[in-house]
This record gives sequence, C-alpha cells and structure tokens, in this order.
Amino acid sequence: MNVASISINKPLEVIKLNDGKSLTAEILPFGAIIKSIKFNNQEMTLSVDDPQYYLENPFYLGATVGRYANRIAGGCFSLSGTEYQLDTNNGPNSLHGGVKGFNKVLWQVTKQTESEVELYYCSPDGDQGFPGELQIWQTISARNGELTLYFKAITNKETLVNFTNHCYFNLDGSESINKHLVQINTDRYLPIDTTSIPLDEAALVCGTCFDFTKPAQIGEALSTVHPQLEAGNGFDHCYIFNDDSSLKTMATLTSPHTNVSLTLKSTQPGMQFYTANFVGSPFKARQALCFEAQNWPDSPNRENFPKANLLPAEKYEQVISYAFSE
Repeated sequence: MNVASISINKPLEVIKLNDGKSLTAEILPFGAIIKSIKFNNQEMTLSVDDPQYYLENPFYLGATVGRYANRIAGGCFSLSGTEYQLDTNNGPNSLHGGVKGFNKVLWQVTKQTESEVELYYCSPDGDQGFPGELQIWQTISARNGELTLYFKAITNKETLVNFTNHCYFNLDGSESINKHLVQINTDRYLPIDTTSIPLDEAALVCGTCFDFTKPAQIGEALSTVHPQLEAGNGFDHCYIFNDDSSLKTMATLTSPHTNVSLTLKSTQPGMQFYTANFVGSPFKARQALCFEAQNWPDSPNRENFPKANLLPAEKYEQVISYAFSE
C-alpha cells in the first residue's frame, strides 16, 4: 500500500463505530484501543470517559497487544540460530511486546466507514528488540451485534508475531465479576510457574476449578483453594485449542442479571483467561475479565507449542470476534 496516503490522526481522537442496530464501539488510534463497547446502550467493558487516561493505561484496557502478546521467558528467544534479548518488563520476563508495545504507539487510519475502521502501523527493525520491519493492518468492524477484529501482518525478516486485544468485560456494570457465568470450550490449559510462564505440560481441567466446559459461576471457581490459582493470584492461564486456522467458538460469558451474553470466536490456538487480578483504581481487582485470544505464552522457546515465527514469504492473518446477544 502507499503509506504516504495514510491520514495522520490525533492519538486520542475517538472513532465511533455502530452496526446500525444494537452495537456501538469507540476506538482510539493510540494503541488501537477499543475504548468502549456498548450493547443496547449498556457498557460491556471497563471504560474511562477521559481519553487522556489511555496515554498511560497501566492495565492495557482495550489495547491492541503486540509484537508478542503474553510472556516470553527471560525476554530471550532464538530464530534460525540467532539469539535475541528483549527488555524484561514483567519480573524476569517480557510481557505484551515490551515497555513500548503496540499499545503505546499511534496507529494510522487508512479506511473508515460508520461500521468499520482499518488501522495501520509499521514497527521498525529492532523495535523493542524484535527483528524485522513488521507492517500490521487491523480492521475492526461492527455488524449484527458482533465486533470483529481482523489482523494481517507481513515482515521483511524472520520475526515473532502474536497479537491480541485486551478488553476487560463486565456485562452488567457491577463492581465484581463473581456472579457472571463462564463457559470455555476446551478441556486443557497450561499450568504456570510463579512468574506466570507455562510449565512443560498441559493439564486437564476435569475435576478442578479450571473446568468451564459447562457454564460455571466465576466467583465459586475463584473461591477454590488450588495451587494454580495461588500462582496466578486468580485465573491468568492460557486455555489451549487446536492449532489450525478454523474460526473456533472459544468461550461464552453471561450475566444472569442482564441476560446478556458475550461469545468469543477466534482463529487463534489459545485464549488467556484473566480475571483482572492486578487491576487497580479507578476500578477494582476482579471487576471484569479478559478473553485474550492469542498464541500460547512462551511459544518461541517451546518446540511442542504452536509456531510463533513469521517469515518474509508468509502473511500473518488472525481473527477475533466478540458477539453479543440476549
């Protein structure tokens, strides 16, 4: 594409999308942030009115996360025999692309209609320690009660790619997520160590508080004594799915108070389930939760995990969809 033709947007200019029916969304060019999602005029996410908040945004509210979402152990990895060292910004590990990940940069608007916006960012070679110039396009569209994110990326040098969105969902505006019901359509997750890096083997959820194969109240699960809940200070674990390109229905969140449901669908092989354990003012810990469709944590360092590298001859393409109903 002709990058010179891209319009220069104000970082905190609110882009409003709507499906012409029940769904509206507000997008910020800074961080490609989903500032707000409303369904039938009810806010579905943790949202701050003042756009200035999102310049710091310490909890990644609604942010586009990359170049590599989640954690890379020690911030180091190897590609084709070359070792790379990233900055460590989460204890000993690299988290969400580093200190200045894609949540901290200005994306440019390339196309815009009432129901859709396309955003573009070019990450230079060496950005936060990652190799290769990476060009990324993200299209966000609102249709029939569904907000869909389509990611596409190309590189001029072998690199790592793993994007997600970090919306925090609360479907009734309450101060706790405890009474919401969660269903996750897989029976496997990745246990973690004390620094939130996956252990060597996946675990089965059957018979544990990690079992959401049928709808379960999140508060009851959080009140369970389990060493993995202690390790994550709550749920902060990757649930794993088949590593293929199919659009999978991964999870459903329902508020018994409003009867509103959110269904997450994605082409990604994993979903980080995070119960906002470390969120603070102006919100409360566990006031919402995240369904972060993504690759598995620390995949670059695990031969048995889905591949995370992107070659110059390849194109990265992934879809994340949030569908609302009642």
